[in-house]
Amino acid sequence: MTEMQLERVRRKTRLRLLFTAIHLALYFSFGLNWTQWGQVLSSQVGASQVTASILMFVCLILCFIALETVFLVISRGGRS
Repeated sequence: MTEMQLERVRRKTRLRLLFTAIHLALYFSFGLNWTQWGQVLSSQVGASQVTASILMFVCLILCFIALETVFLVISRGGRS
């Protein structure tokens, strides 16, 4: 492997580790539903039957999809 290829692999690895750390932090944030701090998440949102916990779950899924899209765009490096 050339030095340039090796540096590209290292850069992609660092980027993947950063995105993985963000994913893990978001996954563990869902654990708030079962703690004292997450009691507010059990309340209903407005006059609907949807709880804040369900809304948080949907938002987390959308964030995961957006993060993976950003990672793919960045890792592609502007190449088509």
